[in-house]
Amino acid sequence: MIGFWITAALLSAAASYFVVSRAARLEAQAAGAEDPSLDVYRRQLREMDDLADRGLLTDEDYRSAKTEAARRLLGAADQAAKPVSATPLARRMVFIVAAVLPLLAVAAYGFIGAPGVPDQSFASRLATWRKVDPATLAPLELVAVLQAVVAERPKDPQPLMFLARVQAAVGDETSAIRNLETAARLAPNRADLKTLLGETLVIQSKGDISPDALRAFNEALALDPTDPSARYHVGRALMAKGDVAQGLQIWNSVLAGLPSGDERTGGLRAEIAEVTKNGGLPKPAAVEVPTGGADQAAFIRSMVNGLAARLKASPDDPAGWARLVRSYGVLGETEAQAKALAEARRLYKDRPDLLKTIEDSAKPLSK
Repeated sequence: MIGFWITAALLSAAASYFVVSRAARLEAQAAGAEDPSLDVYRRQLREMDDLADRGLLTDEDYRSAKTEAARRLLGAADQAAKPVSATPLARRMVFIVAAVLPLLAVAAYGFIGAPGVPDQSFASRLATWRKVDPATLAPLELVAVLQAVVAERPKDPQPLMFLARVQAAVGDETSAIRNLETAARLAPNRADLKTLLGETLVIQSKGDISPDALRAFNEALALDPTDPSARYHVGRALMAKGDVAQGLQIWNSVLAGLPSGDERTGGLRAEIAEVTKNGGLPKPAAVEVPTGGADQAAFIRSMVNGLAARLKASPDDPAGWARLVRSYGVLGETEAQAKALAEARRLYKDRPDLLKTIEDSAKPLSK
């Protein structure tokens, strides 16, 4: 390391030598040059002498003009800038400073820096991120953690779904869509993955429902006819095509089916009122997703909590229990995962085939 800094000092001194030497040569050239305005005034004096000799100027005009030209010539000569010369001592100081500064820099780094500490590898940083609460991670750190989980469990759609959520939140809809398509192929009977794919396609198209998005929503409804988000978007698509009455009917049905206290109720009611008043669909609403690392992690956790609440109310759903156990594993919530697994074992103790699927979803996230 010290060799590098000595080399840097020598290079700095050499560079300063060339700069100062070049400046000195230009200074010498400037010192020997004359102000070009002086020659202009001398030429004017010669021209006045010629005019006087030819009788084109009276004696009085000649004296007056020559006096003025001579005054300007003397003034220009007095005001001519004197070249600023650098003394040999000043030039030597420039060389010394250029050579010493890099050495001072390395000395300061050795005092206040940490030259003996190796760079922290990405693998070690990733291991640290995986041990902390996901809500404390920045968006890209959360993406890295979920990508690692996906790599360890390539056939598990749950980490892919969470990863897609975060990628959509940070503006990478293309990657989110690709991961959701993979998740949907791994779990073709999950309506929520189809709905999420459609929602992400809507985000990508700035609120418009593309044919691909509509296809995803229809596939979700074929699996779960009660899915409120898929029904909402299908209704919007109908209204966009001019079938306002049918679209409103679907929206009113969705509104009636939302549980009490659902945060979507107020927004949907306002949209229904606006369409009813204007007789048509307003501009596409911006699809909002959490954009911060903490917000997105909290949103993912709220999805898991919602699944847990649904299973508590309707526990006879082995696929849902497997999904819940996997989700807790992805989030690193081992205690909650153990409780969910214990409840599933109690429910399906007489169904070993179903229980095995749920227990398999609790396998450690290791290669």
